[in-house]
Amino acid sequence: MQKRRAGAYLLFFVLLTAAIVCGIYGFDRHTIQRDNLHQSADAVFDCSEARPLEKVHRYYLTGDWQFFNQRLLVEEPRENGDSPVLLHVPTALTENPFICAPMESGGYGTYRCYIENLQTDRAVMLYVPNLTCAYRVYADGKLVTESGTVSTVRGERKSSTFALKEKVYLDAGRHEIIIEVAADASPGLYLSPMIADYDFETHYIQSFLALRYALIGIILYAAIVLFIFGAVSKIRYFSPWLPVLFIFLALRMMLSTEGYSVSQPWFFSVSYEKMYWVGFCSTFLIKLVSITYFRDELKLRVPQKTMLVLSALFFLIMIAAIVLPFTAYGLFYSLLLQFLSVTADIYLVHKLCIGLAEGKKNAGLFCFAYLFLFCGITVDMLYTSGVMPIRCSSFMPIALALFCLLITVIHAKNAIELYTRVRQTRELERELEKANMAVMISQIQPHFLYNALNTIKSLIRRDPKTAEEAIIDFSYYLRGNMDSLTHTGPIPFRTELQHIRYYCDIELLRFSDKLRIEYDIMDDDFTVPTLSVQPIVENAIKHGVTKRPEGGVVRISAYEEKDCFVVTVEDNGVGFDPSRLETEDGRSHVGLPNIRYRFETMMHAKVDIQSEKGVGTTVTIRIPKRFD
Repeated sequence: MQKRRAGAYLLFFVLLTAAIVCGIYGFDRHTIQRDNLHQSADAVFDCSEARPLEKVHRYYLTGDWQFFNQRLLVEEPRENGDSPVLLHVPTALTENPFICAPMESGGYGTYRCYIENLQTDRAVMLYVPNLTCAYRVYADGKLVTESGTVSTVRGERKSSTFALKEKVYLDAGRHEIIIEVAADASPGLYLSPMIADYDFETHYIQSFLALRYALIGIILYAAIVLFIFGAVSKIRYFSPWLPVLFIFLALRMMLSTEGYSVSQPWFFSVSYEKMYWVGFCSTFLIKLVSITYFRDELKLRVPQKTMLVLSALFFLIMIAAIVLPFTAYGLFYSLLLQFLSVTADIYLVHKLCIGLAEGKKNAGLFCFAYLFLFCGITVDMLYTSGVMPIRCSSFMPIALALFCLLITVIHAKNAIELYTRVRQTRELERELEKANMAVMISQIQPHFLYNALNTIKSLIRRDPKTAEEAIIDFSYYLRGNMDSLTHTGPIPFRTELQHIRYYCDIELLRFSDKLRIEYDIMDDDFTVPTLSVQPIVENAIKHGVTKRPEGGVVRISAYEEKDCFVVTVEDNGVGFDPSRLETEDGRSHVGLPNIRYRFETMMHAKVDIQSEKGVGTTVTIRIPKRFD
């Protein structure tokens, strides 16, 4: 049943993704057909039937162009050389002229067309957005756009997505448009050249670059915050792979399409053709980190062998990108790389759907979030390979930002739930503390009350003043026990010490001939849990000193050391076996484990109990100053 549900979820995800990608592709085709110029003859674009440029803002010069192989037309006499051939622009990878002999590893060439009847008096620009090779655009012999370094010498070519564009004013006559390209591996003019309104296009480019790098900054900031939060937090709110994934997504946005026009100087001005290969490799690295992150976050059953195979595949792709010059540009390799990328996506989504079918928390939300990452990178790969010539480079950064936002919201929701549980746990601990206090108070034995009252009764006739003092001490002692119910946190040690004195004064009236109390209080400016030291003194008197026929001494000390405050309660009573606190006599020392627990949990203090039968007992409490 779970397998069927997981299969249904996976099918729905695939259909939804296909619908989104096909919808963008259909919009791409519609826009190209709507804003494409009619060709009245070979390599001639007629603008007479086109919509006014002021309304559409750009025309796509998609159609037949004249192509001069291994020639830079502006630099060479036009009467020399071979006749041009007609070539459809943008070229598909199957129509790549540069992989035909004699240019097996790139080359250079010139594309030429003519435009006529352009009805506009506004400044325009002519350029090819996101073209991976270096190119120059000439209008009527004048250089109007330059991107990278165009050269016939292979080592001198360098491409960039940044283009220097000048304003061009074209009248309704015929104008010659020449585009010279030079590449080491890319297939030439495989994206649509454009005529665009200069002011609008400049604003468009600047706006989307600003948006892209604003999103990159937000994602990198989130990654840094997550790194710091994960390092200092004692509670694990998210997988440590999450900030790593965010960083790789931000880098992917910086290295792809127009984003590289800003970041190219930061990466030693590496040619965009080479960085394009890095972009392909980074795609697989993102998929690998995503699988690792979701496996860690949702405890998905991803076999170790699968991770090893995917890792090996990633390294093979990297090696292929370095060794084979056409890895990212040849039809076979391009399709293979994209197929492997989508296969990794489908595998991860399949695991997420299994987690959803098994009822794993947030599996559905994670699957929905991954939809944005999957669609964003897929559309970007189709755009950069020329399948979608229309400008859709802004889709990928927006989609990746939405993915990061959803993931952050999911973890924020989990953090709130965890915080709520922690707060509830602390409330329960406080209630437990109150219950423990009530138990401790209930441990005031009835015979202690009976003996204390009898002692006071016997003093009333023979020593009324002492009896009065005893009554005052007894009332303060009872009040201290009752007040402890309202104190859940630590109290000053001097308050606890005063409560101890009231108790000891009452016991001295009963055992004046067998009991002696000594105080050595050198420092009392620190805090302790309420009713924490008094029960230790009570144990020392009731089960230590008074058990000896000749009685003994109970000594209470408090002093300061370098890193802590020390409280000791020692007696020379009968002693006991510390390893058998709860079984020594049924109930004699059951309060000591409770006291130790309270000191350790509330104060991070260390309670050391040393006792020897026939010698006595020493309880030492060390309270760190940072918790005082």
